[in-house]
Amino acid sequence: MTFRQVFRTAASIGHRRWIWPAWSILRARWQLWWWGVKVPRRLFVRGRLHVHNAGLISLGERIRLNSGHANYVGASSPVALWTGPGGSLVIGPNCAISNATIVSLKAVEIGEGTYIGGGVRIYDTDFHSFEEVTGRGDRVRRDAPVRIGPRSFIGGHATVLKGVTIGRGAIIGASSVVTRDVPDGEIWAGNPARFVRRVEDPGAEGDGS
Repeated sequence: MTFRQVFRTAASIGHRRWIWPAWSILRARWQLWWWGVKVPRRLFVRGRLHVHNAGLISLGERIRLNSGHANYVGASSPVALWTGPGGSLVIGPNCAISNATIVSLKAVEIGEGTYIGGGVRIYDTDFHSFEEVTGRGDRVRRDAPVRIGPRSFIGGHATVLKGVTIGRGAIIGASSVVTRDVPDGEIWAGNPARFVRRVEDPGAEGDGS
């Protein structure tokens, strides 16, 4: 291997492991600050975020965000954090989120240590009422809080819809559509998601949330 090849290889590794992640974190911190988000001291970001905050976004310490081409599982979509007026998005510490879109017009809460897979969608709103789409009725949009318990796992490309509570240590299968509450320590999958079986150890009581 020539000196030039060694240099190129070393430069590529250095860029991928240190320079690009450092630039991603710096850019993300500035972007979050610009949108009025209190930036945690320890935040790990790879890739470019999409942020819109007209309500409240709160981020815990040691959150990891893989966005865009940083994670191929999510089809290269960015991590998008979006709150409308009156909406709130609270993400607890030690969470890991890849290529997910989270929209809040009411309230979305994600507990400590939760893992959210590539391409996941979490919505606490219908966006448009049935009446608005069909041109009939009072056109009232329906919003309801989404709560995801600590130590849970949401599989890639799953969708969590308004009004859903996912319990502590629960697991949601890939590409599932969650339309109703999931108890602590259960595995649910499918469209709509249904009970599959219990998790052997859903997590000890008293773990932080």
